[in-house]
Amino acid sequence: MDKKNGRFSGWWKAEKDKIAGIPGTSKKIGYIWEYYKLWIIGIVFGIWYITFAVRQYTTGLKDYWCFMIFANTYADAGDHSELWEDYVGYAGFDLTEKAVHFDAASYFDYLKGVTGNSYFEGFVAYADSGTLDAIVMGRDSLTALGQTGRLLDLNSPECASIREKYGDRFLYAVPLDEEYSTEEIPVCIDISDSRLVREYGIYSEPCALGIGALSDNVESVELFLDFLFE
Repeated sequence: MDKKNGRFSGWWKAEKDKIAGIPGTSKKIGYIWEYYKLWIIGIVFGIWYITFAVRQYTTGLKDYWCFMIFANTYADAGDHSELWEDYVGYAGFDLTEKAVHFDAASYFDYLKGVTGNSYFEGFVAYADSGTLDAIVMGRDSLTALGQTGRLLDLNSPECASIREKYGDRFLYAVPLDEEYSTEEIPVCIDISDSRLVREYGIYSEPCALGIGALSDNVESVELFLDFLFE
């Protein structure tokens, strides 16, 4: 290995000296292209391919019909659970076009403190990137979480239909950001008596659903609410 490294170092030094001795920048470039064009093309292609693959991967991660978190439950509510299957069938989503993701492995309680909690940090990442469409958890904890501004104000125009159907179920909180509001705003929806509890048994305590503040799939969340209360 040392001999090979030594030979390579010697060859590389000789090449640098040879290129340095060629007069004129254009002639140097011509020499490099003539003798190393295959290497150059290969490197450029490799960089392009890696960039393309990363872009495709990161774009695909956000390509969802609906992305929901069911926090603080040990029930089966993840992908391909009975709940997931029934909702996908009800909504009629084409899963070859986009995905539906149910995350049921998240555990944090905003009322008890979340400093250093990796699940809460994951929630923040999903919410702040616009990936999160909705989160379900205990009613009091979710209402408190709504103070952070990471749940959509249900008075927003995109929630008009939800407000008409489920406005009597709205739960309110005063935002921590006083510039946004110093009064209570609706931040989540009480679903304690829905099929989620009665039929699927996902929660035994009063629970609520909040919509991600940057969600682009509010219609999918409305479909989920319709599914729960149909």
